[in-house]
Amino acid sequence: MVLALDLGTSAVKAALVDADRGTACGSGRVAYPTRTLPGGGAEQDPAAWLAAARTACEQCFASAGITARRTGDAEIIALGLTGQMQDVVLLGAHPVPALAPAILYSDVRAAGDAQALGELLPRWEAIAGNEQDATSCAATLRRLAREEPDLLARTERVVFGPAGYLAAALGCGAWCDLTTASTTGLLDLSARAWSADVAGALGLSLDLLPDLAQAAPPTRPEGRVGRRGAPAGSGAPEQTGSSGALVGRTDERAAGLLGLPRGIPVVLAPGDAAATTLGAVGLQPGAGYAYLGTSGWVAEVTPAGAARREGASHRLALPDTRARLEISAVLAAGGAADWARAAFLDGASPARADALLAERESSRGRGPSGLLALPSIRGERFPVRDAAARGAVIGMDAATRGIDLYAAVLEGVALALSHALEPGTGGTLPVAGGGAASGPWLRVLADVTGRPVRRIGTEDAAVRGAALAAAGAV
Repeated sequence: MVLALDLGTSAVKAALVDADRGTACGSGRVAYPTRTLPGGGAEQDPAAWLAAARTACEQCFASAGITARRTGDAEIIALGLTGQMQDVVLLGAHPVPALAPAILYSDVRAAGDAQALGELLPRWEAIAGNEQDATSCAATLRRLAREEPDLLARTERVVFGPAGYLAAALGCGAWCDLTTASTTGLLDLSARAWSADVAGALGLSLDLLPDLAQAAPPTRPEGRVGRRGAPAGSGAPEQTGSSGALVGRTDERAAGLLGLPRGIPVVLAPGDAAATTLGAVGLQPGAGYAYLGTSGWVAEVTPAGAARREGASHRLALPDTRARLEISAVLAAGGAADWARAAFLDGASPARADALLAERESSRGRGPSGLLALPSIRGERFPVRDAAARGAVIGMDAATRGIDLYAAVLEGVALALSHALEPGTGGTLPVAGGGAASGPWLRVLADVTGRPVRRIGTEDAAVRGAALAAAGAV
């Protein structure tokens, strides 16, 4: 079996997958909180990631009816890791505990630093291959250098998400997959390497950054070196033809952290956007889908040389050098829906909200709410990039009720995503993520885009992608 973990924005999801049949045998899910701070701060506790991952693994084995971890049919051949990208996690001499709370991809406190870095290095966006803003990890590191220089001085390495942090906690060293790296503002996208120019503009040593786990065609281990010249076997990832990189094996720490034995290969899969793409539609050029998670996006795999879409879309590196991932991401999709249920429906569950939407459809017919809702409750990335953007609902009258406002928010997310699609063209649109479980929301998305939509599977696509990457790597 393969054990796969997706450490997302709101929870860790785990799955045990039969490596021969590709079917999930057990699953687990454990949530963790996000702390919001004045000025647009958003942080999580890396210790909460570890505790949630341990409990999710326990749930996974319990649901599969497995008590032994490495005997007979219960042998685990790989641990695959993916998760949210573009977080800043500071590590000391020992990865556990982290030196400070993780600063999330939705944190917008570094707006001034992003502007200053752009003025200091006018080529910054050209190097990164993407528009940069307050959420850039490079800008966040500049803010920390200004506001907490002592903390940054004690930092030995930086990783950029919970998957990288868990790999470090398991003793595999500091690693970052290329997809995650291309969201940080620190990667030279064309060279697929950390940019000395960006690091220099920040006054940071490249040695502070994690090693890049670059999956590659199979090679002999002799003679390979890592970014710092480390020979194979001393920390450089074992290169494979898969979409994941084998960065180490579990040691005695794994028992306490995840309840796992030593010797299991640890595979760093691509970050959640690419892992979801892999698990949903694959990574071949032309593959595309919509995702309704805490954040939302429309993603398409494009040839590496294709022209970049105009506007606020991102181009992310993929393990295959011949392709890139074009992703147009709204900051709040499921997050906006969660907020709207709390604000307009007295904290109703998603299932209850769907039932109310179905009743509304039954009595009024299927159609637009007549309201305009902007779902940018904490800034926006697409279709505009603006850390100061905030949500609004326009068009209310005396007949407007809470369920109308909730429906408008779902429409607002669909309308935002529709800017990345050609209405009425392109055939069926696959949809993944927790929001895809909502029949009413899928109908809204179909109506807004003019395309039939198809829910992808029942298990989480990112977990599936992590499992595929891990199985391929071993």
